[in-house]
Amino acid sequence: MSAIFVYELRVLLRTAVMDLIDGNKESIQPHHQLQSLMKSIGEEKSGNKFALIGIGGAGNALFDLLKSVRHLKTQKVKTIVWVSASAVWMKPLLTALHVDVVLCENTLNETLQPALSNLLSGKATSLISPKSFASTRRITLTELDILLQFASGLTSREMSERRGCNLKTIFSWKHNICEALSLTTHAQWLEMLAELAQLSSIYRQG
Repeated sequence: MSAIFVYELRVLLRTAVMDLIDGNKESIQPHHQLQSLMKSIGEEKSGNKFALIGIGGAGNALFDLLKSVRHLKTQKVKTIVWVSASAVWMKPLLTALHVDVVLCENTLNETLQPALSNLLSGKATSLISPKSFASTRRITLTELDILLQFASGLTSREMSERRGCNLKTIFSWKHNICEALSLTTHAQWLEMLAELAQLSSIYRQG
């Protein structure tokens, strides 16, 4: 039997997602805490594990959520992640983090069940991401950490000092990130960082 884990902080959307997949015979576990999600996935004995994750309501937990999404690849968990249509740079980022399927949250009624059915049956599923995104390179955990540190406002020099490495190493990681995300201009890099910063702060309280 397959095990399906649902993570969505927004109660109404989590309920809607559970209703969409309720007809499956698989074990379905809803979660609203990231630590609980990752613990349950790690303890699950089934070899067929699927994580369905909503990014939009993550708020200040976004950075930890992205790291967890990347970590799921090492546990051979198939992943479906949905994002707001306005989160332009999140789509290629999730693709580079080994997410199997990226969906727009406003079309889940039409897209979630077919995408999940394809994954459950082992069929290849095309990614819903910008047409211009053609990179097949993936981001490592270290590169993701570097990206998130840039998004949090750290400078290359500050990261170099914290990590005890030279600036060339930081620039090399940044180059790899840009290559994986098909970022070709400095303006695109800044747009990516701004989107990450906005998504991580939009739901903060106080």
